[in-house]
Amino acid sequence: MRAASALRALVLFAVILLILSTQAASATAPSDDFNRPDGSLGSGWAAMSDGPLSIASQTVIGTSATVGNIRIGETYNSDQSSQIELTPTQLSGEQWVGAAVRAQNGGQKTYLGIYYWNSGSPQLRLYKRNPGWSQLGSSYNSGPLPAGTKLQVRAAGSTISFLQDGVTRITVTDTSISGGAPGIMTYGPARADNWVGASATADSGSTYSVGGSTSGLSGTVVLRNNGGDDLTVTANGSFAFATKLAGGAAYDVTVKTNPGGQSCSVANGTGTIAAADVTNVTVSCNDSGNTGPAGSDDFNRPDGSLGSGWAAMSDGPLSIASQTVIGTSATVGNIRIGETYNSDQSSQIELTPTQLSGEQWVGAAVRAQNGGQKTYLGIYYWNSGSPQLRLYKRNPGWSQLGSSYNSGPLPAGTKLQVRAAGSTISFLQDGVTRITVTDTSISGGAPGIMTYGPARADNWVGASATSGTGNNGFSVTYRSTDANGVAWYDVVSADNGYGTQTLKVLAPTHPAAGVPHSFLYVLPVEAGLGTTYGDGIATLEALDAQNQYNLTIIEPSFAIEPWYADNPNDPNLHYDTFMTKDLVPWVTQNLSTTGHEQNWLIGFSKSGIGGQDLLFNHPDVFTLAASWDFPADMSTYDQFSSSSAGQYGTDANFQTNYRLTPIFLEAHKLPFISSNRIWIGGYQSYQTDMSHYDALLNSAGIPHTTETPTSMPHRWDSGWVQIALAALSQDSQNLTTSP
Repeated sequence: MRAASALRALVLFAVILLILSTQAASATAPSDDFNRPDGSLGSGWAAMSDGPLSIASQTVIGTSATVGNIRIGETYNSDQSSQIELTPTQLSGEQWVGAAVRAQNGGQKTYLGIYYWNSGSPQLRLYKRNPGWSQLGSSYNSGPLPAGTKLQVRAAGSTISFLQDGVTRITVTDTSISGGAPGIMTYGPARADNWVGASATADSGSTYSVGGSTSGLSGTVVLRNNGGDDLTVTANGSFAFATKLAGGAAYDVTVKTNPGGQSCSVANGTGTIAAADVTNVTVSCNDSGNTGPAGSDDFNRPDGSLGSGWAAMSDGPLSIASQTVIGTSATVGNIRIGETYNSDQSSQIELTPTQLSGEQWVGAAVRAQNGGQKTYLGIYYWNSGSPQLRLYKRNPGWSQLGSSYNSGPLPAGTKLQVRAAGSTISFLQDGVTRITVTDTSISGGAPGIMTYGPARADNWVGASATSGTGNNGFSVTYRSTDANGVAWYDVVSADNGYGTQTLKVLAPTHPAAGVPHSFLYVLPVEAGLGTTYGDGIATLEALDAQNQYNLTIIEPSFAIEPWYADNPNDPNLHYDTFMTKDLVPWVTQNLSTTGHEQNWLIGFSKSGIGGQDLLFNHPDVFTLAASWDFPADMSTYDQFSSSSAGQYGTDANFQTNYRLTPIFLEAHKLPFISSNRIWIGGYQSYQTDMSHYDALLNSAGIPHTTETPTSMPHRWDSGWVQIALAALSQDSQNLTTSP
């Protein structure tokens, strides 16, 4: 009997352990999909003092006042998370919906992250309520977010973070509130679905480093963690951020600033700190925008000659002194021989703390050859105390090109760069063009450095620029990468003439798993870098479109307002040809990761009609187009005065090649009748045009998607872009899965 009693006790103990372990497991990561009849949230939840949420159509929904519920189905420690999923029912007006952590006192104390509609300019915001409301950190301009987006708030020690689909958007330090439990809150009849909460491990106050390794780096890259902890890396190998994080805290490593002439990407850059240092973040760097070589030299070696990577000019060699290059009292210089360069090339030097004097100068050269007797040279000239930038040609005598630029004394660290791209020779100061001319006297050669007198220079960088497949010396030269990860290039093309234009490229850093890589061409509506109607690539970056849809986003600029046509009277305004024969081949050659990318177009207004023309005229180049609120009924080439007349050139050209008529569609429809490749929608200025074009496509038997007419401001950032992206993504999937 004793044995039987012992056995029963053992079984009872095992059952108790099983129950306890089950309870503990449920407390680790509880969830609620709300898939039950309409009514209250049930016994696992307690209403906040503002009022309760309820279930409607298997989602939680609020009322016109601020309402919320706290999770009481489990016991939580202070380190916890709360996550909701957005529904297909979009918000409106001032509505918001959010996830809360450490909620207590009927919700009067809590940290809350909300998706706020903000009257059509949606944001993510993080708040503390204790009991009054105060915003923590800055708002994040998310744009409209699609159904299924996961929004999560985490509290780990003093770190409070707000994440969108696992990417940290806002993170702050605050110690005001501890304890409590996760929850959900809304303002107005906002909805949420599929809640998940958890207790995190505080880990007894231990902190851990975030780091990994770099490869392919030739220069300096600045990395950033969680939007603020910057780390400068100058060599390949291991790295670690200075700020350590508590267990359970989120990390998000990105590239803040790319090296000159290179682009770096991050893998394994996001996650949550476990009870160990993070060591698997990898940063890979490679030449950006150059099919030819890139070279660099920081001169950080003992005093003496420049070494085997350089050849002395016939005037005499430079030498190294105190880890900079220095000249003598006569004109001296060196040509770079460490790589082989094509004719389109750049050369950049950095000024040192040792200022010039008298008639001294220092400069960067391109296409240098014949011992430096043939070259283009841009110099910083002291000019007896009235410093200037000047551009010269030596062939073999000296002749000044263009006018002098009165720079005044320039500080240490100023970067001076000379670029030769086709017939365009440019001289830049810190990425800004100061002098640009056209000259065809010299080709070939290599980059170099020259001085007059004991002038000094440091940190040389040179590169071959890319020649495209269009007309007359198309070239792309990398300039820099901004804090948002957008790479800036200078573009020279006879098709996009009247000087150097700007190309912006935003590549994915942590693309969504399983989504094929594609190219999205953003078609601007203004000349140059105008933003009167918003900024297309900035709008897409705020939506994290590059990662959500695995897109490399390309935005060119143009000398005049672009309608994406070829002007038969002006060879400098062949914007149709520029897009198809210059830009797309360059992008395909230099930015492809699979070799099978689709090319998508997105635009509105004049770039909306331009996008339709590009798609129909070049169905083998462009795969899909999304066009919003555009003048589809446009009937003459000069209907929009000089803007449209200057691009189309003649009415005959417009009528034959670009006007959207039944005859035009009938002639071009064959590649479009078997699959949906077009999205159109919205209105503010062109509601009637959109209705007519919808009917025109239907009458031609061309499949397309038409958004339910929705009035939005005539801008990039009014809310239509996210809707268009979702449609493009779906059409792309249908194309790849159709038989």
